[in-house]
Amino acid sequence: MKKFLIIIFLFSISLNNALSQNDGTANTGLSFLKLGVGAQSISMGEAYSPISEDATSIYYNPARLFFGAKTNIYLAHNSSMTDFTNDFIAFKTHGDKWAIGFGVQRAAVNDIEIREIPGAPLGKFNAENLSIGLSVGFRFSSTITLGVTSKFLYEKIYVDDASGLAFDLGIAYEKNNFSAAFVLTNLGEVNELKSIATKLPSAIRFGVGYRFGKGDFKFRSSAEGFQVTDGGKFHIHSGLEAGYKDMFFLRAGFQSNYENKNFTAGIGFKYNAFTLDYSYVPYKYSFSNSNTFSLGLSF
Repeated sequence: MKKFLIIIFLFSISLNNALSQNDGTANTGLSFLKLGVGAQSISMGEAYSPISEDATSIYYNPARLFFGAKTNIYLAHNSSMTDFTNDFIAFKTHGDKWAIGFGVQRAAVNDIEIREIPGAPLGKFNAENLSIGLSVGFRFSSTITLGVTSKFLYEKIYVDDASGLAFDLGIAYEKNNFSAAFVLTNLGEVNELKSIATKLPSAIRFGVGYRFGKGDFKFRSSAEGFQVTDGGKFHIHSGLEAGYKDMFFLRAGFQSNYENKNFTAGIGFKYNAFTLDYSYVPYKYSFSNSNTFSLGLSF
């Protein structure tokens, strides 16, 4: 049985590493914390820390909670290879000086078969990861905002589980049509899973964004550097969004230095307070594709 549990643990680690493109895989765990959330951001190459305007700011940059609609409710569902799902639900609201947000992210592989020897499975179980975050933002000046997210983390594989705390720290600058951001993510630790302590994938994000328009057309562009600090490659994320009459949106992005993905794409629709978005990421080497749907409500 001990050997069986070790096999299951290694299976989960290898699955997470495959999904997260091998950033710091020898040194860090909880790789779901490196995955993107939300169809808008994923379709724009996840270059979202300098331009986020909805509740995904809790994930990308808590200093951006002040931007966009005063209040936003956001739901997203992602499905990709090997029956992996990544779900996100969040809420944010802001005033003149303070902003607050709350979000839950759950990543899981369901119905993994339990086997000790070849033959019929003995049962099934789920491998689960959970992040529950509370964000607070503070307006430092007319152009600079600050934010922090505190996250409770939990992972469970078969009968073993572990938990811990982490923090994200962000700063944002915006003036006229230009924006910039710097974010430190996943600073903290979790306790041992069975007998092995997991090191969090602490990372740095920094980038710039610019918006412009002409007539009925409006555009958003962004570029971001991203790196897991312990053994990760340096990635450039970039994205472009074209909107028509603030109702229909086309998006595309590019991500560098990943082993099995580069291009991202998506579409979006907005009607009054509602937004509906979709993103598509093709994976290389028969890894299937990633599909994300998001629904937002702003008021």
